Amino acid sequence: MQGNANPAQNDNNLQRMTPMTTNPVNVEEIMHQIRTEILAQKQAQVGGQHPAVRLHGRRFAPEFYEYLYQATLSYDQLQVQMQVQKSAVPLFGPLLDKVKMALHQLVIFYVQQVAAQQMVFNKQILGALSSLSAELDDELEQNTAA
Repeated sequence: MQGNANPAQNDNNLQRMTPMTTNPVNVEEIMHQIRTEILAQKQAQVGGQHPAVRLHGRRFAPEFYEYLYQATLSYDQLQVQMQVQKSAVPLFGPLLDKVKMALHQLVIFYVQQVAAQQMVFNKQILGALSSLSAELDDELEQNTAA
């Protein structure tokens, strides 16, 4: 039975099957490539002008660039949906439902106006943060080169 094989023999077999590399895997570089591809696909699907975001750098912790990336994916994702529950009142139920529907549509109209303004603000803040991080990263590179 192969299930009862010697653990040392299993490790030996695993080492022969797994190629050993001398170069360490740069996870940040791989994630940078994946993020770049995802943003390119999103821009191709949605179109329009997206803020240019620096996805990696040396000035800040990798989490900072991850937050910029996440913000780039979601800065324009403000959507409000209609959620009206039907009334259980027998006689006036349909009339009450129509009134509630009209009121909800009015509220959604105004909320969408605010959401559109919020998306513009999000885009501007994201662009400002991206520009600031790029400038600080460039400054760090110039200082280390000098």
